[in-house]
Amino acid sequence: MILAAESQGNALVSFLPLILIAVAFYFFLIRPQKKRQQDQQKMQSALAPGTRIVTAGGIYGTVLDNDEGDLLLEIAEGVEIRILAQAVMKVVEDVELVDSDDEAVDEAEPNAVETKAVEDEETPEAAGVDFGKSEKTADKA
Repeated sequence: MILAAESQGNALVSFLPLILIAVAFYFFLIRPQKKRQQDQQKMQSALAPGTRIVTAGGIYGTVLDNDEGDLLLEIAEGVEIRILAQAVMKVVEDVELVDSDDEAVDEAEPNAVETKAVEDEETPEAAGVDFGKSEKTADKA
């Protein structure tokens, strides 16, 4: 009888690591994934016209219509596309762009910052960068 009780205790001890691994999988993998899915579904169901979003493909747009799992997006002025609501990655908050002179840039001109930066840049040759051309010409001479 003592041997039977002792072997039962050994069986529990041998299954304890498997049980701990299963519990760890639940808390570190399954539970967070369910929470992310619930948050994603809440975000997709709350999309209303006028909401700015980013799709899983990286397309920025404004929701024009939410129709039972389909969204009508305006991605540029006069350009509309229809996508699945599941393709929405996140809701984008409106941010005000600021250029290097700390002046607010109008949202209608989002490329104004980039244009100014390109205009101010010097070419490498004008800045005195040689790229090793003088060494090659000195070797040939």
